[in-house]
Amino acid sequence: MKQFSVVPGIYRGLTIALALAMLVAPCSSCKKPPSNERGASIVPGEGIQKAMDAHVKELMAIPGVVGVAIGALEDGRPCILVLVVKKTAENRKLIPVEIEAYPVKIEESGEIRPMPGDSAR
Repeated sequence: MKQFSVVPGIYRGLTIALALAMLVAPCSSCKKPPSNERGASIVPGEGIQKAMDAHVKELMAIPGVVGVAIGALEDGRPCILVLVVKKTAENRKLIPVEIEAYPVKIEESGEIRPMPGDSAR
């Protein structure tokens, strides 16, 4: 039976091609961060954190509110997320639609209780 020899240069070419494919592949799934109409980035940052921190006490004082966090709208824009036991007409009236130019999203979470064995932090 006749054996075929492989040209050594082919291995080098295949290795280089494979290495390039591995470097380029992750970049093909990269997305540009969300931006507003003026092209400014709207990735959550220090501003939304300060806005949330400044209003968390008043939001938590609203009956039915069990948590406040930074979230995202369906289009990826950051928002202040207000967690409620149950969405009601009353808490929809009391929870603002916007806080310091950041949209507010109300999400029903149900009761939030500590797990058995958890200690207060």
